[in-house]
Amino acid sequence: MHYINPISVNKHSAYRLIILSLAVLLFLPMCCKKEVDSKQPPKDLLAIFQQTPDETVKPTIWDTGDTTISNEDRLDLFYNNVKDIGGGYVGLGGTQNFLLASWANSEWIWLFDFTKIVVATNNIQIAFLKNSSDPESFIQLWNPKNAKKAREIISKEYMNHPEHKFILKALNKVSWFINKRFNILKMLTKKRNYKIWLNDQFYYDRIRKLALDGKILTLKGDLNGPVTIKGIASTAKKMKVNVRILYFSNAEEYFKTYSPQFRDNFTQIPIDDQSIVLRTVSIYRRLFPWSPDSEHSTDRGFHYNVMKASVLMQWLKDERHFRVADMLKTGKVDKTNGFSLIDVYPVKK
Repeated sequence: MHYINPISVNKHSAYRLIILSLAVLLFLPMCCKKEVDSKQPPKDLLAIFQQTPDETVKPTIWDTGDTTISNEDRLDLFYNNVKDIGGGYVGLGGTQNFLLASWANSEWIWLFDFTKIVVATNNIQIAFLKNSSDPESFIQLWNPKNAKKAREIISKEYMNHPEHKFILKALNKVSWFINKRFNILKMLTKKRNYKIWLNDQFYYDRIRKLALDGKILTLKGDLNGPVTIKGIASTAKKMKVNVRILYFSNAEEYFKTYSPQFRDNFTQIPIDDQSIVLRTVSIYRRLFPWSPDSEHSTDRGFHYNVMKASVLMQWLKDERHFRVADMLKTGKVDKTNGFSLIDVYPVKK
């Protein structure tokens, strides 16, 4: 049997096939490059993240140790909504944000507050996370018996920080409150059988890695301030990161209405279909009952609310004056558990 070379039989067809194949290979990267590039974030994300601007805040009556911890005792009600949601996290306040972000498996965390002491305490939390391989070691750094070691860690971490001395002073002022909060969380997690970053290595490792990677940022800022929230929005857009969680605590119940500045700030935050708002309220208890076990840390309990961020944006673009209660009234309320969900914007009549 003689071997027959197919190219010799149909040389022109083979040449055409080779040329066509090469053309396809050259064309595919060109036609797909734009789509791929449009989804790729900038290379130096960390540098962009850490350049987020913040405001100068004035001393307030809230610059006290008890404001550094949460008195929201039923944060577990948020678990199913935040679990592994990822993306960016923007949160007001202190300790509760570490708990929620670890559940969410957040990728970037912006923490802000209008009091210097809360910002300083968040800085201490980050330093302790970096220097503690497990939850118990982290908790022990807050024990007054370990104050010398704690101060050494803080000094090493923040020696060149402009607020270095203030952060050291904050440790003495807040450690009692932090330990109190940790003990309450220990009781609550045992009673209701759930895991958090302070009693579970898996969740602790998540939040610790973010601290080690420099992906938790502490900022001075107000919900109604002109710089910080806009700065976060601008930075997140540059990073091509959608903010998946906006945590307001119960701050909104103090608003008579939503200011033009607040509206302008938060309508600029980049979100997607998975993005949610987490909030609590203690007002209008008859309409929005307090959750069971929500009064261990305070004489006032809280109602817990989850809202689609896209719905909040629609409200904020509405020129009417309204309060947080007006939005809550449009939600689905579970009065037994003191929880509500808002997932649609009401149709105007």
